[in-house]
Amino acid sequence: MLYGVSEVWREEVLWYVALPLFSVGVLGLIVFSPRTLTEETSIEESIPGDGTNPVLDTLIWIFGIAGYFAGYYWWWMRWADAKALPIFQGLPYYLEILIASLVVALVHELGHSIVGKALGMRLRVFAVGPFHWYLHEGTWKFQFYPANIIAVGGATSVVPTTLEHFLPNQICMIAAGPLASLLGGLLAFCGAITASNSSWEPAWQLLAIIATLSLLASILNLIPFKTGASYSDGAQIYQLLSKGPWSDYHRATSVVHSAIVTPLRLRDIDVEALKRASSSITRGQRGLLLRLYAYEYHFDSGNLSDASEALAKAEAIYEESASDISAHLHTVFVFGTAYLRRDAAAAHLWWERMQSKKPDHFNVDYWLAHSALCWIENRLDEAEKAWQKCYALAQQLPITGAYEFDRYRVSLLRTALDESLTRLDQEQPATIK
Repeated sequence: MLYGVSEVWREEVLWYVALPLFSVGVLGLIVFSPRTLTEETSIEESIPGDGTNPVLDTLIWIFGIAGYFAGYYWWWMRWADAKALPIFQGLPYYLEILIASLVVALVHELGHSIVGKALGMRLRVFAVGPFHWYLHEGTWKFQFYPANIIAVGGATSVVPTTLEHFLPNQICMIAAGPLASLLGGLLAFCGAITASNSSWEPAWQLLAIIATLSLLASILNLIPFKTGASYSDGAQIYQLLSKGPWSDYHRATSVVHSAIVTPLRLRDIDVEALKRASSSITRGQRGLLLRLYAYEYHFDSGNLSDASEALAKAEAIYEESASDISAHLHTVFVFGTAYLRRDAAAAHLWWERMQSKKPDHFNVDYWLAHSALCWIENRLDEAEKAWQKCYALAQQLPITGAYEFDRYRVSLLRTALDESLTRLDQEQPATIK
């Protein structure tokens, strides 16, 4: 229902001060959630040198909520009271918060995406609230997540196509999100402040909420802080400029993400940066992933003994602090322990761990791992059937660095299978005699 501000301000002060948790939750997710998507990780402790502080990680939420109350309920309400403007209360007000949140997230993510594209980068993921677009095996997919209608947020993955000008390009792309929020907030502010006696007067409240959230997002996202396992734009910029292990981390992992959509191969990883990052980031899923990236770098370079050593280091971190990983990552361990080490017992253990995660995506990695496991357990018929499935799927993948690596591993396993089948054929006549 529509009310005049003066009446609401006099009669509903307690209602506005006791803002429902619903609104606070939406505000927090919009203003504080980091916007650039890099990888899937679970919640883990801060790693030294990441530019964040546990106290600030908590205070940032207080600053955001206080900023919203000060901006909207103190400044905008007083201004609207003086202009005798109407506002929405109750459900319409909540709907305006949701719409404003989606707009703020959209503008922020477009900032990352547009500047990234202008710098020659490639877009992999674009998500706003419940709407998720992502590039999967060369094809754009869309998913709708109803739960994110309330937990509004955003995510963008924009990856480089070359390591040339890596640092300035990354910083510009990341900073473009807060800058877009600032510009969007100023435009919304101008729209709201000039709404009185205009054709867009009924939308003044929506514009005011957009302006408040956008300006908060532009400021707070530049502060280095951590939520869960993700970092704010400010934290990522700090890490890139630090010239320490975190700068190396971003440089090394960028190739991994780029290889999915560009011709860059995993053997193009800056291995020295990878080593420096690994020496400092030794725990949790990031530590595990760095070792797996080293494994794939060496494997793709043909250094199989070094790949086996890197895989062993990844196993050690898994046992210590990173056992909660996706089913997909388990396939790397199944294939590596089977093909590189010829260790049937270890490969079977990793397969059982993967199955306990209930995998629901049976792609090249899954069937390659299955084929390698059956091969090392001397179940050659099953290994052949699984190999045929992974081979057929691999041929359908686009020509990018990561998928060329998949086809390379498929060909290596084909050779190993052929050798085992030949040996079996040679042994059978002797058995008959």
